[in-house]
Amino acid sequence: MTEAPAEKPCRVCGRPLSAGGGKSREHVIPDWMERHFDLGKRRISYTPMESSDIAASMQLTPGAPEHLRRSHNYGSMLLGAVCQKCNNGWMSNIEGLAKADLISLIDGAPDSMAPDAVARWALKTAYIFTVATDPPVGRVPQRHMLHLRDAAGLPAGVSVFFRVDPEPEWWFSSSVTFVVEADEVAATRMRHVGMRHYRNAYRYFFRLGRLTLMVHYWPSSVDPVGYDEGLIRPLATGVPLHVWDDGHPGFGEDHILHDLAIRSTMCRVSSRVRTPSDLCWCGSGLVLGACELLKHPADTAGNWGAI
Repeated sequence: MTEAPAEKPCRVCGRPLSAGGGKSREHVIPDWMERHFDLGKRRISYTPMESSDIAASMQLTPGAPEHLRRSHNYGSMLLGAVCQKCNNGWMSNIEGLAKADLISLIDGAPDSMAPDAVARWALKTAYIFTVATDPPVGRVPQRHMLHLRDAAGLPAGVSVFFRVDPEPEWWFSSSVTFVVEADEVAATRMRHVGMRHYRNAYRYFFRLGRLTLMVHYWPSSVDPVGYDEGLIRPLATGVPLHVWDDGHPGFGEDHILHDLAIRSTMCRVSSRVRTPSDLCWCGSGLVLGACELLKHPADTAGNWGAI
């Protein structure tokens, strides 16, 4: 007797689809946003890492082979196999709380704003992008999505930033490049500082009309994250923040996306006491719990990636 095939799980909560009221499909770009801004029939072409129409200064995969590219209408950008309880329940509530603020921000005319609501919507959307596009690095973990269901605020280490620009554009990008510095004590144990492609962190950018949102995750609750307030401003954070100015004049308006992707934030590794889930400050690129078990291995491409 052959066993019946296992039921597919919900791609958000992981429980069987039938336990969540059956299967539904989630719009990556909300259907109300598509209608309001007349996007439904607009074409989007993309790789797992970015939209194809993003400016050259921010392109990550300009030479990606054709089999990695997809192209269809915005209205067809859907994530299947999401249970009804997630899609029409708590996920819908997150979207509803942020909708009015998102419309005014996208139009470039923000009045009052509920920053936590927009930030939580941004993290939800980053997770949907992760599952829908399946990037090779910089993935948003399921636990961050489920934090939105089970708790207030943002997970530890996650921050959401925004900027409003004069001209409307529509694109997305996943950047895993981080500017990393270290305090004096940590620097003596770290072999490398500078630019890092940290594989367990992520940064997602969405350009929605005049609004740019950046969802930023640095896996530490004690290492501060600096941001350039001339490029981006914080909405909400689960990590200590400070204003950072590297003294670089920037590349000007023609290369603003380059500045956003590379210079908008900086992560400073400190030698402060941390929990097992925080980034180890020895420079291995691993979280403390794993790093201590492995006796603080040297920095490797498998942990940090190539510069």
